This record gives sequence, structure tokens and C-alpha cells, in this order.
Amino acid sequence: MLAIISDLHLCDGTATERNVQPQAFTLALNEIYDQAAPIVAREGSAHIDLVMLGDVFDLLRTERWFEDDDGQPVPLEGRPWGSADAAGHDYRVPEPVILRARAILEKIIQVNEESLAILNGKGKKDDRITVRRILLPGNHDRLALHDEALYARMRQALGAADERTLASEGIFPHHLEMRPYGVLARHGHEWDPWNFEAHEDGRDPTTYSDHEYLGAPIGDPITTELAARLPYEMKRRLAREPGLTDEDRLLVYRRMQRIEDVRPLFASLQWAYVEASKMPDTLGETKGRLVHDAAREVLQALVAGFRKLDFYSAWIHRHHRFFSFGPPDQLAAALRAVELVTPDTLGRLAETFGKALDGATEQDPYRAAAGTEQLAPVGAQGLRFVVYGHTHDPVQAALAAGATQDLYLNSGTFRQRVFRTDDKQGFVGSEHISYLCFFRDDEASTWRRPGDDAGPAYQAWMGARSR
Repeated sequence: MLAIISDLHLCDGTATERNVQPQAFTLALNEIYDQAAPIVAREGSAHIDLVMLGDVFDLLRTERWFEDDDGQPVPLEGRPWGSADAAGHDYRVPEPVILRARAILEKIIQVNEESLAILNGKGKKDDRITVRRILLPGNHDRLALHDEALYARMRQALGAADERTLASEGIFPHHLEMRPYGVLARHGHEWDPWNFEAHEDGRDPTTYSDHEYLGAPIGDPITTELAARLPYEMKRRLAREPGLTDEDRLLVYRRMQRIEDVRPLFASLQWAYVEASKMPDTLGETKGRLVHDAAREVLQALVAGFRKLDFYSAWIHRHHRFFSFGPPDQLAAALRAVELVTPDTLGRLAETFGKALDGATEQDPYRAAAGTEQLAPVGAQGLRFVVYGHTHDPVQAALAAGATQDLYLNSGTFRQRVFRTDDKQGFVGSEHISYLCFFRDDEASTWRRPGDDAGPAYQAWMGARSR
């Protein structure tokens, strides 16, 4: 049996509060183990390959890129994107950056000790079920590709096998080709121009070399220098306001930390203003106005600083195309808008730029990309599956039917998600967990109905909770 989860985004608790409660992992893992129960009943034992399909450890969502443990500021060159050369495939990440990344990972492991223990098998009641854990990188844990010790520590924390030794089984460093299950799986950021620096429209992702996964994408500084930095700078800014209590400041800080989970991307800037505008109802008119004005000041300062980054300038130059309103033009226009407009007009601009920045089309771009994947290596008849993570949006979509029936599945996330409402006037949040399970033909026979086609089978589960 093959199980896939992704986008756990385990963090160190600074830039964003910790992930869903450990009990959510217990619930999901027990459900996965239960899927193997019919196999155990028939065969006497069962084996599960539990694949964690990227963005498990989040090395970006942390304030430790701005300030060290002693409270001293970290210079720009001490961040993974501090150099204009960081996007290059040949860029060697400086040792101080690697050492900081290792320290961040240790803190993540410490903060998420209970969740990691569950992922390692704590609470699994049936010893007849064995589990092999497999870790593939995404874009938020990309730095592990630059440091073997960092990646080895991630595997150790999860009890994961070394995926580099499993090529004979169709397990590769950046994708899976699991023919017994009809599954081709990858994190999916290969299709995202914001979060995969080597991205080329229309390119077959199997042609990307391991080397091309090394470059820092523009999404790294967007995540850190804008989103993760907002609550950090708000905390510092509000510390200078004598009209606020420590409890007031903590409340605002915790609210602003949720920016990391806002979708779509550009809406996060509008969201910050919306959250600030609610403060008069929470803190009273005088205090609320202080917070609202501070949020506007901080956001505009962050955007102005971002536009001055050498990395940003180099990215714009590298990706600009004449006669095309592509990602560089879209991002430049969006950042300029934040500097110039008022909170009242930002909502209308968010709708316009949000469509561009988040790749909104009549069809999900990842679903469209899944339809171009070459699936011959994973089967020639029956069900075949293309599996991505990355988007945090669990999806089940039919791609094609004939001699094969091809499906696109997205493994979703284990995170809080915050969505802009259709009327563009506010946001609603909820906690999400999801997983996918795949079965070989012989495994699926235990619950296949008479008349069902032979071959691989799957089950998908998604849960959400809003309080």
C-alpha cells in the first residue's frame, strides 16, 4: 500500500504559530493504518510506503532569518537569497547560512516533537503493519538540497529511508514512478514560476536535472521578506506605542502571523489591512487606529525594501520578456500598487493582480499540467494517477479515458488555510488535513466490488474544521 501526504509545513513557531495539533496527525495516520487492515486480515501482514511529498519542514517561515537567538539582526547576506547570484544553479550557499538553517531545523524538530513522534509510528497499534517513510523535498525545504547534513537530519527526524537508494523501485530524489500503483508523483512546484527558479512553460518536468532544483526562486524572499517579516516588524513597530498594553501587542502579533496561510498570494497584503481594520472593534477606536496606521506603514516599508533587493532586481532582469505581461511585470505592478494605493482601493487591485499572480485561469494550471505528464512508465491500462502537492488544495480530477483512465490528485495540506471571500470584503479560515492511499491490484481485491475493473485503486480523504 502507498500513502501520500504533503505540505505539513512544520515551523519553529516564530513567524507563524505551530501547525495543526498533534491529534490531527494521530487521526490521519490511524485512518491510513486502518486502510491496511483488510490486507492484514487476508495476508497476515501489510506494508505501507508513507511518502511525504515536499514542504514537510518549513525553513522559510521563521524570524530567525531576521534576528538570531541573542536578538542580534541577521545581515541580508546571511539569508539564502541575500545574493543576486542565489538563483543560479551553481550558487554555493555560504556556510553561515547553512549553519543557521541547521539551527532552524533543530528548533522545528523541538517544537514539533510530538507530531514527529506520531509520524514515526507512535500510536500505531498493529505490529503486523510495517511502514517505510520516504521524504521528497519541496520549495520550502529546498535548502536541504544544498547540505547533506541538513537533509540527513530531516530523514532522521522522520525515520525516513534514503530515497537515493531506491531508484530500482521508481523512487527518485524529486519524483516517484510507482508502477504497481499506477502513480507518478512530484511536489508540483515545477509548474510554478514563482517557486521553481528553473521553470519553463511547457517543459517536460522529467528533463529537469537535480542540479536545476538548487536555485532560489523569487517565492523565497516573497515568503520571508514580505509575509514572514510582517508580524515581526509589526511587533517591533507596536513596541514603540505607549498606548498599547503587552496583551494588545501580543494579540496583534498573533493575528498577523496568520498571513502565511492566506490564499491567493496577493490577497495576503489586502488581508493584513483587513485584519488591522478590525482592531477598533477588538481594542477600541483609539488603539485600533494606532494598529491600522502601523500596519499600513509597515507594509509599505516592507514593499519598498523588497523592491531594493539585489536578488529582486536580478530576478526581474533574468525573467523579463518584451511584449509580455509576465511574472516580473505582474509582481512589479503589484508591489508598486501597495506603495501607492490606500487600503480602500487595495481590495480592487487585489482582484486584478491576484488573478495574474496566482495563475488563475478558467482551468486549474496544475490540473492542466497533470494532463501533459508522460504516464507510460506507470502503466498501460487501468487507472493511472498524477499526484502533486504544493497548492494546499486537495483535488480529484478526471484527465482522460481510453485504454487507461488517468486522474489528477492533489494531496492537499496539514495547515490552517485562510481564503478571501467571493465578495472580496473579508476572509474565512479553517484547518485542513488530507491524505491519499493507493493499492496494488492484489491489495484492492479485498474490497473491490463484482464487476469492477482490475488494476490499481485509490482512496482520498480530506477533513476541515472551522471554529
